[in-house]
Amino acid sequence: MVLFAIALLFLGVNYLKGINLFEEQCSFFAVYNNIDGLDESNPVILNGYKVGLVKNIELLSDGSGLLLVEILVNDKTLKVPDDSKAQIVTSDFFGSKAIRLQLGHSLVMAENKDTLDGDIEVDLTKAIRKELEPLKQKTDQMIAGIEEIIDNLNEVFKADATQGLPKAFLSLQRSMETLESASIGLEGMISENRVKLGSIFDNVESITGNIEKNNAQLENVIRNFSAISDSLAQSNIKQTIFKADKAMGDLANMVAKVERGEGSLGLLIQSDSLHNALIQTNEELQTLVDDIYENPWRYIHVSIFGKKQEKRYTKKELDQIRELVDDAIKENETSE
Repeated sequence: MVLFAIALLFLGVNYLKGINLFEEQCSFFAVYNNIDGLDESNPVILNGYKVGLVKNIELLSDGSGLLLVEILVNDKTLKVPDDSKAQIVTSDFFGSKAIRLQLGHSLVMAENKDTLDGDIEVDLTKAIRKELEPLKQKTDQMIAGIEEIIDNLNEVFKADATQGLPKAFLSLQRSMETLESASIGLEGMISENRVKLGSIFDNVESITGNIEKNNAQLENVIRNFSAISDSLAQSNIKQTIFKADKAMGDLANMVAKVERGEGSLGLLIQSDSLHNALIQTNEELQTLVDDIYENPWRYIHVSIFGKKQEKRYTKKELDQIRELVDDAIKENETSE
């Protein structure tokens, strides 16, 4: 009888805990650094349905302070992938805790006594507190600003500071009267020019109507401009600019060579030899011309009947010879 009573008591206690010893069950383990108030016999939930309970909670024997939680699942046929999570959640508004099974997507199933990944859902109270924290900070800043405004108003309305208030209110009143007068004047101006304003709006409406009527022509103009811009984009402007740049570079190099005295043109510009030779030639030519003027018989011989002319030329003949020489020199300079 005593043994029967003890067995009955054991079965009753386990039954009250939710453990049915007559069903096939499986258990899993999860490790947490904080169980957040989780206790034994708390439910294990899958898709909102209770599938088991927390069987045991104990500290790990390695002294790390981590907590090992044993989860008992009543249905042994339940397929739990090995990447599933055992998440501690708040099951109601009173703060009761439960473990929610989040099934993974692995093709490998967890076996009995395997360890699942542990996770903790953010508590509702903590989440609300986290959301309200920025609002609390802004409220504190606003209250501090209001206090500062009140302090400034107290300073303004002190006995020493209120002497200038009548003048300030009088100035404010004058400003309001000026603003009212300006608004009245503006209203009168609008009333006087109402006909002109109506004409202006009519003109604007006419312009918009013309634009609408000529929409097709405007579209054609825009299309033509687009075609021109496309043609310009397709033209080889870059190559042309490159060639012009190259030509300018070649011209700069040529000018630099001329300045350095390289080549025939550089020698002509940088050297005085040609100039000196021209001057010398001119002087020699002038000497020759003068000699021809003075002694023409040395260069021109006139014979009559095969006899050598020995008499000297007259002055008139010398003038004629000089004119012939001048004409020959001018023709030579013109041909050069």
